[in-house]
Amino acid sequence: MSDRTRFWLGTVMLALAVGMLIGGLLYPRPTYSQDAGEGRSGNYALIASGLKGLRANSQLVYIIDDRNEALYILEATGIMKEKGTELRDVIDLREFGTNMQKKRAKKETTTHPTKP
Repeated sequence: MSDRTRFWLGTVMLALAVGMLIGGLLYPRPTYSQDAGEGRSGNYALIASGLKGLRANSQLVYIIDDRNEALYILEATGIMKEKGTELRDVIDLREFGTNMQKKRAKKETTTHPTKP
């Protein structure tokens, strides 16, 4: 292999390595809990961010905790400000689902009563 070919091959390989390094830093892979499918081993998944918050210049962030079955609602202001991030609410998803099923069953029994 000539010196010129080695130079170009080395340049291309170096550019590829730097591109992969920079690409991994700018666009990291999602955590396991954000991947689709069964067998997720991660704990958290970001549901929505960037929604306008209650205070000026703030945004709401929704995070699901898979292990504890909870939904966290956070209000975040600028990172450099004093307030930072404030927890607005925590919703127990298991309790929410149970209540929803009870209401659905009650509605079905009132709209479609069974005959004795």
